[in-house]
Amino acid sequence: MKKQAHGHFRDDCWELIFQKFRDDDECALGSISLVSKRFLSISNRAKLSLNVNDGTLPLLPNLLRRFLHIGTIVVNTNAHKDIDGLLDQISRSGALNLQAIKFRSRLAKLPRDGLKALALNKNIKNNLKVLDCSRLILMQDSDLVLIADLFPWLEELKIRAYKKITNDDATAGITDDGVDALASKLKDLKEFVFTGNACFITDQSLISLSTNCVKLKTISLDISRSGRHYVTGEGIDFVMRHSPNLTSLSLNLWSLQPSASSFKIEKAYAIAKNLHSLTMSQQLFSEKHICLVTKACPPLKKLRLFGSGGQYFEIHGALKLLLQACQLTLEELTLGSWSLTNTGISDLAQHLSNLTFIDLHECSGLTSATFYTLMKSCPLLETLKMADMKGQEIDLFFPDFLHKNYHMRHLDISGNWRLTNMMLKNFGQVCPNLQFLDVSNCMSLTDFGIGKVLRVCPAITQLNMNHLKVSGVFGRYIFDHFTINLKTMKARWSQIDDNGMTMIGKRCRNLQYLDIGFCEKVTDKGVMEVVRNCERLRYITLIGCKKVSTDILPQMVSSRPSLRNIDPPGFYDLSEQMKKKLLSFGCRLRVPPD
Repeated sequence: MKKQAHGHFRDDCWELIFQKFRDDDECALGSISLVSKRFLSISNRAKLSLNVNDGTLPLLPNLLRRFLHIGTIVVNTNAHKDIDGLLDQISRSGALNLQAIKFRSRLAKLPRDGLKALALNKNIKNNLKVLDCSRLILMQDSDLVLIADLFPWLEELKIRAYKKITNDDATAGITDDGVDALASKLKDLKEFVFTGNACFITDQSLISLSTNCVKLKTISLDISRSGRHYVTGEGIDFVMRHSPNLTSLSLNLWSLQPSASSFKIEKAYAIAKNLHSLTMSQQLFSEKHICLVTKACPPLKKLRLFGSGGQYFEIHGALKLLLQACQLTLEELTLGSWSLTNTGISDLAQHLSNLTFIDLHECSGLTSATFYTLMKSCPLLETLKMADMKGQEIDLFFPDFLHKNYHMRHLDISGNWRLTNMMLKNFGQVCPNLQFLDVSNCMSLTDFGIGKVLRVCPAITQLNMNHLKVSGVFGRYIFDHFTINLKTMKARWSQIDDNGMTMIGKRCRNLQYLDIGFCEKVTDKGVMEVVRNCERLRYITLIGCKKVSTDILPQMVSSRPSLRNIDPPGFYDLSEQMKKKLLSFGCRLRVPPD
């Protein structure tokens, strides 16, 4: 019997293995595809999403023919005039499994002609379930009508509408008419998300969504302070009563319009028995409302309350009761922009033992005592965000605080200008398995502190240190030989120089993504030190590096074949011949955003 190559595994076994690689790091599929023709074929089937940017745009027809199982396409290109043509190419590609299209470019208007072309492909028309237009700026009622007519089987829709700077377009914006038309045609809609200020809806829009879209699970309305809406407690009450499948409600409306019955909003909270996720801004709830939610005892998994500088002590008692009631189900808690105290958090901590995610961004009054309290009280915690704290001091360390939390993976303490090197080291000792660390804008940190935390947390693979006044990364540990596992480093506007780049090249051999945009001390020499030594480097950002010449770009791609994306320091100064030469090496240049 003829032996099979690659360990006698069947194709479906290899496909499962490649899927695991894809879930961990999709870039790994590129390396796998080079092993053999068989692996190329299997890895092509394992790729399920495609990011269309300025570099991949010319290759789109070939990519669509190669990856036949693409289910999600993300459009992220600055070539706004070509969006309709891009969608037309996708339509004619014969895509069989396309279920989601997400626009990540800041487009001014909906690409109507392109969407019409997509709908001519029956497979896409019938299979498209997700349309994300949350990056578009101007949308209006006619756009909602068009979307509903073209893709009647949509299940998730995200839209955005902002007012034009000038007042020459009276039709811009979303009203009840657009939402009514949308809801009457999208019977399978499960998620509706709206963001912006050009929203002039009333309770009628909520009633239409609840009445027509019986499968609706998620409603999210984020209408900024400058927007005008006419939603009242009666509309929210109707949704809560008549949407049996509703599990996620997010309302950031800044204020509610007066309703005929002041008790409607209270009734809505009282019947919130099925909610798994609740997001509210401080203007929409009070201590009484939180008590009503507690009485309903919903199986909350995610709770997000935004204070906008409100007085937290007014809701502390009620919130404690709610957390106690949901202690067995709650996994994620966000308390944003409140005036908190260490004592208040300590009082809540006894009910947070099952949390895996906590976000306390922009909460004034907290210090490092809160960090240590949460590390000890939340043994399952994986992500903690304490960005932009405004506490008068943050370093309150005692040996008793050294209660290690081995589940912690993600720590964001950016924007804390009082954070010192010793404090960062202490944090690292408590979270030895940390993989993500963001210390951007922590202006008291030096090279020594960064080097120390990398030493005590060897599992860190992503480090964000934008705006730091550091010239290197490893401080006095430059001559040590401990392993640096960094794969991603973001150091925009930092003081990194060529010596720092040399250290990065020698110590961070696994580096794949490096952003040193606007680092004005880096020269060609420093860039080449990283390129020559970081064998897995795929993406480097050099925007704003005044001492880096575009002349070194060919040398970069020839020295490092793994390079796939470069944000050059002077894109518009490059000749077409240079761009084509770099693309021949498989390296794409990113067009600077407008």
